[in-house]
Amino acid sequence: MPVALFLYLLAQPASDETWGTLSGHFWVVSGTAIAAAVACAVVIGTARSLRETRAIFLGLAFMSIAAIFSVHGLLTPGHIHDGVLPELKISTWLSVLSGGAFIACSALSLPPQADEWLKRNGYLLFGGVAVALGAYVGLSLETPQWLGWVPVDERGLQLAAAALTFALLGFGAVRYYQAFQFARLPSQWAMFVTLVMLIEVQTSLTWGRFWRYSWWEYHFLYAGAFAVLFTGWAVEALRAGSLRALAEGLTMRDAVSQLNRGYDQPIADLIDAIELKDLYTLGHVRRVASYALLIGRELRLSPVDLRSLALAAQMHDVGKIGTPDRILTKPGPLTPEEFEVIKEHAERGYQIALNVRTLRPVASAIRHHHEKFDGSGYPLRLERETIPLLSRIVAVADAYDAMTSGRVYQPAVSHEDALAELRRCRGSHFDPGCVDAFIAALSRPEAADLPRPVSRPAPAA
Repeated sequence: MPVALFLYLLAQPASDETWGTLSGHFWVVSGTAIAAAVACAVVIGTARSLRETRAIFLGLAFMSIAAIFSVHGLLTPGHIHDGVLPELKISTWLSVLSGGAFIACSALSLPPQADEWLKRNGYLLFGGVAVALGAYVGLSLETPQWLGWVPVDERGLQLAAAALTFALLGFGAVRYYQAFQFARLPSQWAMFVTLVMLIEVQTSLTWGRFWRYSWWEYHFLYAGAFAVLFTGWAVEALRAGSLRALAEGLTMRDAVSQLNRGYDQPIADLIDAIELKDLYTLGHVRRVASYALLIGRELRLSPVDLRSLALAAQMHDVGKIGTPDRILTKPGPLTPEEFEVIKEHAERGYQIALNVRTLRPVASAIRHHHEKFDGSGYPLRLERETIPLLSRIVAVADAYDAMTSGRVYQPAVSHEDALAELRRCRGSHFDPGCVDAFIAALSRPEAADLPRPVSRPAPAA
């Protein structure tokens, strides 16, 4: 719609009338700058620390837009200085360009060495850019014409800057759309739409007619982009019951992209993202993988199958990335509607795995780890040997750890009681061969070195 309106105004110059006031310009621009500053605060505030490289770059994107675009507003003629200063014109172009550059960095798959360096020195980068932006604002307000040497009105320079900005924002939009395809989080969709609107901002800025409707359009698109972003974030926070969900999409975006490039370390990052959804399950994924491998060795699986089993066990709950925290951590029985939401994680995990080259071989194992041997499970109600063997193994390991570590809605049970429950459900919920293999493996000396859960009592009602 904004593009259609802009093209209409360009095609019909008579309709592209002069409009607006200096005071209105000041308030629209200042409001947008404040919104960008709030966005920066939200991103950094919801991140666990400045060791999260995606959060660093996205926070810097919003901070640079806030600081640089604020100069455009403050230098509106008649407020601090009279006349149109070069810093006023430059700041608009620079705000979108710098924001696009940092957004592109937030979507970039960094080599492991660079990522590790940023995790160790993220606070230095963030602080250094903050100081540089502060210097830019100070010089622009206190030293008029300090950028007078920049040929900001030269059309060739403007088109070159626009082309670079389009490339950066376009790259970021594609990558954030890919992230949305993985987890389907509202915050990821809002980020994609925001980037599309920033591309439209640059279009209006480049070809709009000064002080006419086509020129004013970029101001309102700039403000509208943040309105869309905040709406998406609000929907995500209400849906998940936690602001932490906003940073969740960033963690997944980084780990999934690096997994697609063949790096192994992001598996640990995804495991952390899964377990931080619910502190009652802290360590659950790694313990399930250990128990699953114990069963797999007892069943004499090949080394290749054991590797796939370990990966499937580690990633079996990856679909919970998109499950609302308020449901995962609910201290009591779930309603039928809430349980349906929980069940979605199996199918969501399958879709995520299909989109990640490293996880694709175990996608079916992830999808079916909640199927039951008698066909009463989900999502497809498979039964007996139609359930993938890796799924049947993970189901036993997952159930044992859930019983012995406890959950927010139920206390932990003893090792003996957990084994008794596995025996009771042998042939109904669980594959008898997998249950027998697990019990036999636990009796062997090497089982003594397995990680043990730290039981947590269920909270008082």
